[in-house]
Amino acid sequence: MCEKSGEDDENFAGIRRRLLRHLTANSDVTALSKRFGLLRENFERVDFVVDLLEDADVEIELRSDPKSDEVAAKLREQGNEMYKMKKVKEAWELYTKSISYAEEDGVNLALAYANRSAVLFEVNLHRQCLMDISRALENNYPEHLKPKLFVREKNSKNLEIEPFEDAHEPVPTVADKNPTIQSAAGCVRVEESEDAGRHVVASRDIEPGEILAVEKPFASLLVNELFSHCHECVSLCYNLIPCKSCTRALYCSDGCRERAFETYHKYECPILATLKHLEFDKLKLLPLKIAFLVKNQYDRMEDFENGDLYRSDRYNEIHNLITNSSKRSVPDLFERATAAALLFKLVKEHTSFFHDSDPHSRKMFKEILLLHMQTGPSNFHQITELTPKSKSVFEPEEVASGAFAFLSLLNHSCCPNVTRFCYGSTIVLRAIQSIRKGEQCLDNYGYHHALMPKTERQKYLKSQYYFDCACAACADDWPLYDALPGTDDVCIDETLLAQLSSADVGAAEAVLEGALSKLRDSEGSIPSKDFCQIQEVVKQCFAVFANKRRMF
Repeated sequence: MCEKSGEDDENFAGIRRRLLRHLTANSDVTALSKRFGLLRENFERVDFVVDLLEDADVEIELRSDPKSDEVAAKLREQGNEMYKMKKVKEAWELYTKSISYAEEDGVNLALAYANRSAVLFEVNLHRQCLMDISRALENNYPEHLKPKLFVREKNSKNLEIEPFEDAHEPVPTVADKNPTIQSAAGCVRVEESEDAGRHVVASRDIEPGEILAVEKPFASLLVNELFSHCHECVSLCYNLIPCKSCTRALYCSDGCRERAFETYHKYECPILATLKHLEFDKLKLLPLKIAFLVKNQYDRMEDFENGDLYRSDRYNEIHNLITNSSKRSVPDLFERATAAALLFKLVKEHTSFFHDSDPHSRKMFKEILLLHMQTGPSNFHQITELTPKSKSVFEPEEVASGAFAFLSLLNHSCCPNVTRFCYGSTIVLRAIQSIRKGEQCLDNYGYHHALMPKTERQKYLKSQYYFDCACAACADDWPLYDALPGTDDVCIDETLLAQLSSADVGAAEAVLEGALSKLRDSEGSIPSKDFCQIQEVVKQCFAVFANKRRMF
């Protein structure tokens, strides 16, 4: 029997260590590794580890996540203290947490909504304020407190409300629809070769700033900002409503709450607190969500083909993304199979997902789970927003991760000619350099020639993506930014650049056209400081039009 676990052994890394200690003490690890290495099906790998976990008597303690009016009241009182101190961000977050813990239809839920409405009133979010007031009144708000709430409601309605800037500008559209790629423009096509695999190529000359694709994720997962973004659509929202059962899922609307519950949240709800305690990351949890979402397709997966239209709203394309399974080491696959085995045990023992299901469903669940734990590192994309780090500086921050069928076909370059901008969970792909007909459209996987030496870039790319980069920056060993020729001066008004740094949309509109012209003019100097600097200005302009967080 496995030794009794300590506090440090209760997360995924600790459970894995416990299992390895048990195997080292009680088994021939070399022989086990050889047996595991011979397995070719993902479900077989998961079953192999499930058996090992049972032999080692490894059990997962289910963490409860009950609603609690006592906790809700304490959080609300803490919020009141912050509100008195004019710390509106802290008060708003504590009131939202109180809402997540409050028992349904109770006075504590009503009080938390009412108190949050006061914060929303203070920051001129009057539409959201009025919604919270209505929710408070619908949830048994105390009679003796209603007059004060009615005054706030009247004031909010009567105030000349300044239009609140949306979290992003309207999502751009693709004017020239691609006949064979659902989310792409007609200026690109998909090709396949032995060296590059499936990849995206320009079917005509493409100018800097042009839109190549607008793609929604097949599935997305909130990874940060639980109290400011919707658990379903991952949109920024300052007046979230709670799941009726757990404290870890909040939504921007009743529609999102109902849609999430019907498709996946009814399965994850009982185990979300345990998943949090186990410290599973997005590369484990997004595959789990996908496995929940495609439950009704388990019987059809062996027949999946992409067909004549490459679609972003269909699972087929996600299922067929590259895994690099044959290039993975036994320890790498074993670590992922261990995570999949633990998730399978949790789902089987503590959810209704497998209720009345046949063995085929369990097999397919394990297959899909481990499949996407391998496709994820190479194919999942960050969903980001510009977040204020100070009054004058905004920086991108990851809020979610998504599975995008078309974007996953883009190969990497350390000197990319395209980049991504997020509008909610939708990603807009734009050219940030001229791309000639027949040239590859190349994204950047996080390793840029101006910021990291070639040896480091090559090491990380090989480790995570299993290829040796041969882009122009690597082939010619371009120097880091400080050693590039040219100057730092982009010849753009300093005041506008400062406003651009503070995510000012007007400044972005004023700067963009001239910056694109300078970018085209500087392409002949690549690689140079001049090109890098003006390209960054162009990217910053487009980023300001996309996700940004103004409040708090």
